[in-house]
Amino acid sequence: HTVRGPWFFLFRAFFPNWQFYHLVGPVPHLYVRSQAPDGEWSDWHWVYPRQARSVWRLFHNPWGNRDLAQQNLVDHLSSDIKDLGEGADASRLVSYQLVCRLAAQAARAQQGDGHYQLEIRLERPSPQGVISSDTVLRSPEMAL
Repeated sequence: HTVRGPWFFLFRAFFPNWQFYHLVGPVPHLYVRSQAPDGEWSDWHWVYPRQARSVWRLFHNPWGNRDLAQQNLVDHLSSDIKDLGEGADASRLVSYQLVCRLAAQAARAQQGDGHYQLEIRLERPSPQGVISSDTVLRSPEMAL
């Protein structure tokens, strides 16, 4: 049973992944592609930042915390889309707008300028690769 309510929404900030305690299941992943000046679209790239490990980062790791917050934002968007229901418009959600900014930043790193699209996929990972992948959301073309 999932606990819902306006006040419980505020507690999401204290947990890395709100759905973590319910069950093990598919994980939301953010994919981004960009359009070159000649109109050709790139392949979809998984946006999942990872920092190199070091002993120093056990004590001081603001970049790792930022990366965890970005992935947590993708998790929240996936949860918000699930709460909206089938066919609802997610573009008005704050979590959607924040993920769009994250995707735009990743697309600028790939391409520079032009257009981009983002996609949220629910994937079941395994040691051999991805077992299943379901697209939850695909944005329209957006300008960088």
